[in-house]
Amino acid sequence: MNKNILNIVLKRKELFVPLVFTDKQFNVLGKYNKKEKLSNAEKKALYTSIKKKIKALDSFFIEQKDREYFINGPAEIIPSRLIEAKKIIDKYSRKYDRLFVSGSFLFSKEFNDTDLFIIREKGYKEEWDGNTHMIFLSEKRLAAPVFQSASLISVANFMLPNKINKKKPSLSELMGLYHEAIIENMKEEKKPESIRNLIFEHALFCSNKLLNGKELKEMSEKIKLDELDRLIKELCEKLFSETYLYVEVHDYIKTLNESIKNIKPNEHLIRFRNTYEEMIYGRQRSKAKAV
Repeated sequence: MNKNILNIVLKRKELFVPLVFTDKQFNVLGKYNKKEKLSNAEKKALYTSIKKKIKALDSFFIEQKDREYFINGPAEIIPSRLIEAKKIIDKYSRKYDRLFVSGSFLFSKEFNDTDLFIIREKGYKEEWDGNTHMIFLSEKRLAAPVFQSASLISVANFMLPNKINKKKPSLSELMGLYHEAIIENMKEEKKPESIRNLIFEHALFCSNKLLNGKELKEMSEKIKLDELDRLIKELCEKLFSETYLYVEVHDYIKTLNESIKNIKPNEHLIRFRNTYEEMIYGRQRSKAKAV
């Protein structure tokens, strides 16, 4: 059920009762909106009659030229893409209540697909409709930093909530992210997801800043290896105690030393080892070089 239409009905009772809804039907809508328990008779009325009327009202509003859009980061959006985004909103609003378009489609000359986020009661899944990447997620999950970031440059048919829930990553997660980011940089990957994620986590936890997609794209394209080393060190020092880092990283350095002896090429491993030594000792202790 389209919540935008539902809210309009509930706020303007005099326009819809008794012409469209009876008093009893209006009360059922109010209980449904508040997520109160419905009787069997009320459920039957909701699904056999009331929802059909809401859907009919929805189809009427979709056809209106003055449909309301909520645009975030308008200065970053290419004008022609804004027009296309509104068309996408109109197309999928016939089936889904709350949705927004985001991603590089809005701000980059070159893009691979269009990201369409669809808010539903619960659950998460992704699917494709042609070149449209459809991400279904709950409003609770929308509070995750990655989705809040996506909403910073977006076109929606509802007002996106400005709420963020930060979850501290584990040390092993950050180290794995750093390793992948270094490899992506060395290989000059065209889609450096780990680099973007490391930059994102650093800004979020070290600067308390939520980066948008355009900022992430620009920063990930310019970043150098030494800067990636700096990001992981600052992140770890921000999130973990010196004692914890020393115990966990000290043992891992021993593993890296063995790997350096047995694995070729080993340039990435030596960089990991040197970075971790600087992190816990304040300087590099090993002098081994890639061979």
